Amino acid sequence: MRTEYATAVGLALVAAAGLGLLAGCPGTLENKDIFLVDGAVGDAPYDASPLADAGPADSAAKDSSPFAEAGADSGGCGDVIARVFVPSCGGNGCHGAIGAQQGLDLVSPGVAARVVGVAAKECSATLADPKNPDTSLIYTKLSPNPPCGAQMPLARAPVSADDIACVRAWIAAQ
Repeated sequence: MRTEYATAVGLALVAAAGLGLLAGCPGTLENKDIFLVDGAVGDAPYDASPLADAGPADSAAKDSSPFAEAGADSGGCGDVIARVFVPSCGGNGCHGAIGAQQGLDLVSPGVAARVVGVAAKECSATLADPKNPDTSLIYTKLSPNPPCGAQMPLARAPVSADDIACVRAWIAAQ
């Protein structure tokens, strides 16, 4: 009886590991550049102007992004969610769709609906306050000395000053 139980447990563990490997397969990306942490391709700096200057002919391509949503394009910053939040905030154990810290998912569609006017769970602040973006927790947590907790992202390079300004602009545009 013990041998049968051990065999069943072993098979269940092998099956679970196999499913975990399959679930971890990301497939392919049409535009992998939007996932680069610093937004640069090779030695070239990130250029948001093609997104910001997109005319009617390019608007369909811009709107087809899985992360595109109303207010996501903040002027010359491009799609802040895809360009800043996804690579800087959405890593494993951070603010992705699965296991989001503090229940804060910053990568799935509908980010604005989840953060604008919403009180933070652990800090006395609003996650994103368009009327006062300078006090918004999402913005202040990117600075070296946030009003509560640690600077984000944890265990990664800090977000650039330009990208922090883009996050502020995104909040103000909501």
